[in-house]
Amino acid sequence: MDNSAKNDPCKVLFVDDEENVLRALSRLFFDEPYEILTAGSGREGLEMLSKNKVAVIISDQKMPEMDGAHFLEAARKISPDSVRMVLTGYADINTAMDAINKGGAYRYITKPWNDNELIMTVRNAVHQYRLVKENIRLTELTKKQNEELKKWSDELEYFVQQQTIDLTRQNQELQDAIGKVQSQMRAFITSISNLIELRNRSVSSHSNTVAMLSSEIAIKAGLSDSEVKTIEIAAQLHDIGKIGVSDVVLSKKIEELSENEKEDYRKHPVRGQSTVDGIEELRDAGILIRHHHEYFNGSGFPDGLKEDDIPIGSRIVSIADAFDQLYLPDSGLSGFEKTMEKMKLLSGIRFDPFYLHIAESAIEKKADIFIQQGRTFEAELNPSELRAGMVVSRDVRSGTGLLFISKGMTLDAGNVAAIRRCYDVDPSTSGVYVILEKA
Repeated sequence: MDNSAKNDPCKVLFVDDEENVLRALSRLFFDEPYEILTAGSGREGLEMLSKNKVAVIISDQKMPEMDGAHFLEAARKISPDSVRMVLTGYADINTAMDAINKGGAYRYITKPWNDNELIMTVRNAVHQYRLVKENIRLTELTKKQNEELKKWSDELEYFVQQQTIDLTRQNQELQDAIGKVQSQMRAFITSISNLIELRNRSVSSHSNTVAMLSSEIAIKAGLSDSEVKTIEIAAQLHDIGKIGVSDVVLSKKIEELSENEKEDYRKHPVRGQSTVDGIEELRDAGILIRHHHEYFNGSGFPDGLKEDDIPIGSRIVSIADAFDQLYLPDSGLSGFEKTMEKMKLLSGIRFDPFYLHIAESAIEKKADIFIQQGRTFEAELNPSELRAGMVVSRDVRSGTGLLFISKGMTLDAGNVAAIRRCYDVDPSTSGVYVILEKA
């Protein structure tokens, strides 16, 4: 509260038609830090209010010409912030209530009054008055400060808008740059996958399938989005090291390899890691590639890691890799079940039991894809060869990398026409990949 408000003596107005009552009240408050005003009638009291700022008004209820209720009602209009009270005898309490209702009286005080109680009542009323005035002062101060802030805000608004425009433009440029880098990374991974396909025709579809299953298992295991993405990339490239393996070794089953050939074959996870290690964004995936042939019991390669020492992503890729290798095309749902039974026999030996259990339900979710794969094949078509009803097997992107149609979508006549228009305006370097039924 403002110190000056505390130090300034407040004015207290007593209104009563009896002179002896006014003198008694003046004597009672002689030692109090208030300026005492007295009025012998309601009209005199109103005149004093028009000339003075009064903190507390105490009026007798039973007065000639104008009673306390009507006086306080008129006083309220002249000095609305004053604390108003009414003096009344026990027999006039009902009329005192009228003063409270009409004049907004703070309370009523019965005659004869108790001196100490009356002094404390007036002190409390003065304190309330000061609080109200302080609240008004602070409200006005706040309003003034808000007006100044509004003025400053208006002056700064133009500059803020300019900064916002600049930041928005810079953010968009940054997002475009990030999108371009991500697009280039996807294109790079696709290019590497194509190299794997050139090296070994059976690997490309295998890598795509392992990537799909690994991602599904990782999601079902509750791993974070970044972990899922890293695992998916590692699965896509897990066989990249086989590019350095001889054709003779690749053409044989593992059990048919000589010791020297096995040693050469077992180097491919390390070679795979080395291939991507020069790219910072792929180093985490490279670690998973290195260890995807580790066995849960420690008998795998290249480092003989076991149990929790094997990265989680490597354990997941190992399960997805083995399933796709063991599953026989055209074997249907029974083939899926038999493959899972074979893998369960290696739980705790080759595979992590925890993730194998998760993988069973995750792979079962994709069982229809494997069954369908036994009856279908992927084909790359020119847009002119597309027909309504075909299912897109890979994302369709324009030449500048803009995603146009997501994989898995069934084409209709509108999609087909849109793809053809897109290829006319922004042609891609590849055709559109779709799923076709085997003859």
